[in-house]
Amino acid sequence: MEIGTDRENMAEAAIRRMILHRIMIEGSFFISDISDLTGYSVTTVAKYVSRMVEMGEIYEMEKIALHERGRKTVKYGVNPDRMYFLGVDVRTFELNIGLIDMVGKVIRIETDSAFRQENTYDSLNKICDSVKKFVESIENVDFQKIAGMNINLPGRVNARTGTSATVFNFEETADTPLADLLSEKLGMPVFVENDTKAMAYGEYMSGLNKDYSDVCYVNMGWGLGLGLIFGGRLYYGKDGYSGEFGHVHMYDNNVLCHCGKKGCLETEVSGRAISRKLTERIKAGETSVLSGKIRSGEVITTADIIKAVEKEDALSIELVSTAGMELGHRIAGLINILNPEVIVIGGNFSQVESCYFLQYIKLAVRQYSLKLISQDVPIIPSVLGHDAAVMGACMIARAKVMDSMLCTI
Repeated sequence: MEIGTDRENMAEAAIRRMILHRIMIEGSFFISDISDLTGYSVTTVAKYVSRMVEMGEIYEMEKIALHERGRKTVKYGVNPDRMYFLGVDVRTFELNIGLIDMVGKVIRIETDSAFRQENTYDSLNKICDSVKKFVESIENVDFQKIAGMNINLPGRVNARTGTSATVFNFEETADTPLADLLSEKLGMPVFVENDTKAMAYGEYMSGLNKDYSDVCYVNMGWGLGLGLIFGGRLYYGKDGYSGEFGHVHMYDNNVLCHCGKKGCLETEVSGRAISRKLTERIKAGETSVLSGKIRSGEVITTADIIKAVEKEDALSIELVSTAGMELGHRIAGLINILNPEVIVIGGNFSQVESCYFLQYIKLAVRQYSLKLISQDVPIIPSVLGHDAAVMGACMIARAKVMDSMLCTI
């Protein structure tokens, strides 16, 4: 009796998991789709689908004639407003907050460009206050229907334990995971994720999943990160810290990285590195549209650099193009090692005109990778662009909540 019950529970969990996954990707499904994907019979799938309909988890959307002859087939879906999911993306010079419904439709995305991330309680409280104001400002959304929130953070994040080793890791609350601390402050389940992994997941779930299973997502913004998707799933590694691409030792440049070590890839290839080089060269006598800002002591942000390139500032173009060439050199190594299906270039610098950045990446990949491995690997810019991270945060919140629902079976 117990063995039969266990098998039934396993079948139900597998079917429900595939149904929810299908809804996240397609928004709807047919019973035959789930039967083909899970290997369970149409009768078995239909039993659990009927149970989910009775519980109000899904509903019959319409009946469609898939063939000229025969009965119409029921297409099932989920009520979009059954649950909502919050996503928060914390950047050095920006805070993004978004909300999606059950099928992934964006309700709203807001950007606070005045935000400056600092590793302090005050900065963390400001984020919480911004989230509360965001939720309060949304009309026609019941707070009780917001099922969870994911917050993206830079650096070392262990999504499994809900902890961050790089930012908001305070001695006073060392025994309390950051996710639990935020859950208490905001009154909802909260998850934490590395920013680049969230970007990779958002990009993948927004269309790449229809064509690829193995993806390398390179995030070049103020820092440099790597999101890996193997077999359609985010790759975390043993402790969840995979993808620290920017902290691979590459140079004997004696430049101290913010991680505490010298010569990291990020000391030459990142917004932080370009800002540093711009400042050094302008102070040495060269000119740029950013000269005034630098002489007045202002920090040059990624947005400043990108705007300077758009204005055809020669020095900014040179530094961005050089970074693109160097990044392509290192991506060639990734291709040789991992043999991925596609390379996606994301982060702020993916917005730079292709001829100044992406083309240099491609040129270096052709120069330094093995042709047999790289010749069929497309290198493409992010489709979601600026919104990849916050969309990824929302989608991860949705996936985590749905996974927790399955655990109750």
